[in-house]
Amino acid sequence: MVRENKKSFKEDILKMREDGFSYNEIKNKLGCTKAVISYHCKRWNLTDIGLLKTKLDNETIEKLKEYYKTHTSKETSEKFGVSISCVKKYSDKKIIPLSNEERKKRKYNKVKSFIQKIKERAVEYKGGKCEICGYNKCMRSLDFHHLDPHEKEFGIGSRGSRSWKRVKKEVDKCILVCSNCHGEIHEEIDKNNEM
Repeated sequence: MVRENKKSFKEDILKMREDGFSYNEIKNKLGCTKAVISYHCKRWNLTDIGLLKTKLDNETIEKLKEYYKTHTSKETSEKFGVSISCVKKYSDKKIIPLSNEERKKRKYNKVKSFIQKIKERAVEYKGGKCEICGYNKCMRSLDFHHLDPHEKEFGIGSRGSRSWKRVKKEVDKCILVCSNCHGEIHEEIDKNNEM
């Protein structure tokens, strides 16, 4: 964005920062990058001024916290006439750092949930029941059997996040069967291979 008056642009940034606006709020209002805002604020030692300038009395802080429980940070900032960063400063919804163990567990659950959703979508795509006997009680008991094992690129329920487009392409190479029917199919294949 080209400005006619660079001095007034800098002054706008500094004034907004002194008034307690966050970098994101200034960026959205003035249409400039955070790097430009940061540059001017650091030169004039205004990096933390937004949080320090906005002083609220205890009664207002309690009202702000209560209001924020049922409203967004933007709605709360508009209602109380403070910046979003000020709302976050005074609110009880602070980010609590996770331990390495908690982080691993959260990541594991996220991947597990993603794989589960992909399988649910794939099962629904293939009709939601065993194509041989019609079983549909437990999704865990439904498997995807590749008709031609040489075309198999990956197992549908295997780990790893894959896009629906890739999963759908792989599912099209399969039939949906229950665990029992799947076992019987492989039993028959094994018998034929022995002969």
